[in-house]
Amino acid sequence: MMLEVPIMKNDKIISLIEQSGRKLKPDMTIYRDTSAFMDLEPGDVIVLEDTPFLINRNERESDCGMDDDPKYWVKRTTNLETGEIKIVKLVFFEELWQKMGDFNVRFFRSPEKEAEILDLVRTRSPFMQGKWTKDVVGNNVRVIDFIPGPSLMQMISRLDMSHKDYFHKELPHILSRLIRCLEALTLLHDHNLVHGDVHWNHILWDREIEQFRWIDFDYAYNFPENPFGADVFGVGRILASVIGQGPILFHDIKNNPDFRQVIDNLVQEDFAIISGNQLMNLKKVYPYLPDGLNNILLHFSGHTEIFYESVGEIAHDLRKVLDEI
Repeated sequence: MMLEVPIMKNDKIISLIEQSGRKLKPDMTIYRDTSAFMDLEPGDVIVLEDTPFLINRNERESDCGMDDDPKYWVKRTTNLETGEIKIVKLVFFEELWQKMGDFNVRFFRSPEKEAEILDLVRTRSPFMQGKWTKDVVGNNVRVIDFIPGPSLMQMISRLDMSHKDYFHKELPHILSRLIRCLEALTLLHDHNLVHGDVHWNHILWDREIEQFRWIDFDYAYNFPENPFGADVFGVGRILASVIGQGPILFHDIKNNPDFRQVIDNLVQEDFAIISGNQLMNLKKVYPYLPDGLNNILLHFSGHTEIFYESVGEIAHDLRKVLDEI
């Protein structure tokens, strides 16, 4: 005989909201079907596996230092039974095409892939933690533990100092902590999985455990010619942004008085071979950079004939350089 799973009554949910000290929204709606995520607003409640989550807000790209666009499919919530903050990610499908060298690569959101990664990385601290479940109509919903702290992008952009001071005082400590996080991507690749959206706004500094952690695994891509290539090149962009105290784009060089004396010495090969607007040959603007550190970046520029094939190769070279600086 199959036992029916108890369903939390609406009056119980209302009681939990009142006990939390939150004001009840007059037109509050309780959702068990999350398909129409645009309709789920702050003050409403999502019920998953009979657990109620009160929606506090829609997450925004600016939370990680990007544009201020709201992410309506990502809700910051409170578990009404425990009081814990949880990020609830709802099903949202989109795709885009990106030029990767000579190839056009399809990127697309996959809730199932993110769920698979959550299972794989459980208890592994370089990654966000959470679980996935299904709502009443079968949507794959991910419930993520909230990470208290800024993105890597925000952390570095808030440092008010010259690049030379940054290089000597901050960069060695940042890189020594970051390398473990970057290297952790090999776990995904060893299981034929990709992160899919490797950017420095998808690495958070967890203040509680003092560690960098990857977030947002829902993008996948189809690149059979180089299955992990987008992730590997993303690591290169992150390193150039971290070492440069922010990404240095051609527009920045052209309009920054500090760089005008070097602009005539730049060639196209100094920039990223993919998304070729970011400077990789940073030694041309910061001549005090060690050759070993700059050479890592040159593997992602038009100067190279040998490309990194794995994140492990990058980490190996980076560890050698860290010993020098």
